[in-house]
Amino acid sequence: MTKIDKNDIQNIKLIINETKINNVAKFRLKKGDYEIEISSEQINKPLPNQEIKPQIKKSSENNNEIDTINEENIVKSPMVGVAYLSADPNSPPYVKIGQHVKAGDILLLIEAMKTFNEIKAPKSGVIKKIVALNSQPVEFGDHLIIFE
Repeated sequence: MTKIDKNDIQNIKLIINETKINNVAKFRLKKGDYEIEISSEQINKPLPNQEIKPQIKKSSENNNEIDTINEENIVKSPMVGVAYLSADPNSPPYVKIGQHVKAGDILLLIEAMKTFNEIKAPKSGVIKKIVALNSQPVEFGDHLIIFE
């Protein structure tokens, strides 16, 4: 029987948040002998030719704010592979939310064709959000890290 570990729970929470942010109607994940399915109604579905801008929703006590993220603040996957947030399972992650990084610092690894590729910070800044999930597949152009 496959056990759900702490990383799985963290990844599930991130998936739920991403499905809300990106208006994903249905998501299914299988690991070993367990499977989760997240589904919701798709609200404000964009028209086919409408441009979609990435957004992060923040809620405050008095009102709801929506911050639009600049494309230059998003680190995207340069390849298809598996993302790893640390060098090995026993090591701490390369970066954490709120951490200041310099241009060229390692943000994460992507394993492609049994080769580990370092994904480095394109600029200096503060990590606002880590979108990539540890040990999960990424596609070319997927959002990995968002800078403030």
